[in-house]
Amino acid sequence: MTSSEDDLVQWIAMQGLQGSSLPALLDGVARQLVERGVPLWRCYLALPTVNPLFRVVNCAWRPDTAAALETISHEQSPTAFGESPFGLMQKEGQEMRRWRLEEPDGDGGFAILAGFKKAGATDHFAALLAFQNEEAPSMPGLVLSFTTDRPGGFTDGELAMLGRLSPLIGLAAYRIALLDLAADMLDTYVGLSAGRRILNGEIRRGLGDTIYAALLFADLRGFTSLADTMPAEKLIARLDEHFDAMAEPVAECGGEVLKFMGDGLLAVFHIAPGGSPEGACAAAVAAAQEALSRNCAVNERHAGETRLDLDIGLHLGEVFYGNIGSGSRLDFTVIGPAVNEASRMEALCGELGVPLVFSQGFAAACGRKVRCLGRQALRGLSHERELFTLA
Repeated sequence: MTSSEDDLVQWIAMQGLQGSSLPALLDGVARQLVERGVPLWRCYLALPTVNPLFRVVNCAWRPDTAAALETISHEQSPTAFGESPFGLMQKEGQEMRRWRLEEPDGDGGFAILAGFKKAGATDHFAALLAFQNEEAPSMPGLVLSFTTDRPGGFTDGELAMLGRLSPLIGLAAYRIALLDLAADMLDTYVGLSAGRRILNGEIRRGLGDTIYAALLFADLRGFTSLADTMPAEKLIARLDEHFDAMAEPVAECGGEVLKFMGDGLLAVFHIAPGGSPEGACAAAVAAAQEALSRNCAVNERHAGETRLDLDIGLHLGEVFYGNIGSGSRLDFTVIGPAVNEASRMEALCGELGVPLVFSQGFAAACGRKVRCLGRQALRGLSHERELFTLA
């Protein structure tokens, strides 16, 4: 190994230690290889991941184009890997392989390599790197490739160097991908704000803050009767459509869904310390109205089936936001009297004949014309509360 190659090895190791990004890693490797005289035409890196929206992340580098992260959805080309050069390598148990594209049958019959050859590429080196992690079978490894357009292709020395560097690049990419995976999973299962706080070390029971926030409690009416008559698989698909109708407006309006509970959800709209509640309350109302509209559209798509009408309670108050649970099983959520009140208000929607109910404090801060629903008894609370809805 030359001193120049050693410098590149050190740089790759630091990218893994410092938590770079996959595009930055690939970009830096390609750029430094070119600086060392390796005439790269294309570099590519891809690996499977665990994400509800996509199954693979990949990035490609070209001399005139910086690497950018792309994703492949679960539905998109599920057989593409098996039909690719990497699929052949996996089938034949090869970790590394070279395709001499200048030779008559150098593309091996693969359309992607034939395309590279037609565009002027002459040589293609690929690596298939396994992670061997039994606890993460959905991330079995990654693929990496280097392509040149120099007549004659890569030299033996260049191929040897690419072979030495590939496992190190794979290790750095694995470390980066695991951190991204942890963040993605926390975002998916506990929410963006809570996920970041957990990654920042708020992991002990009882750790958290008392925050002032607008609360949105939503629930579907009619779900119990629907569950008695609809097959489970179809029921879950239907429920997911309603959850999309409820949750997407919350995110679009700046709120955060903290948890799904049965056929409902709890969301918060944070208010900055010392800030006024008007913005959060206005955003919560906007999210609620859009959720009601989208939920109606879901019911229309399922005309002839049991309707699932949406009821929403909106409240403003202080809650504890943090780690709650047993010593070894925690939930990052909100608790407090304000949460209970929001739930009790939502439960009155059907009785009051309105899909949206506000507390007095929320109504005063939301900036909308409201109509008083009178003083109402909330289950489990000692005093009646004056409730409101949109005028």
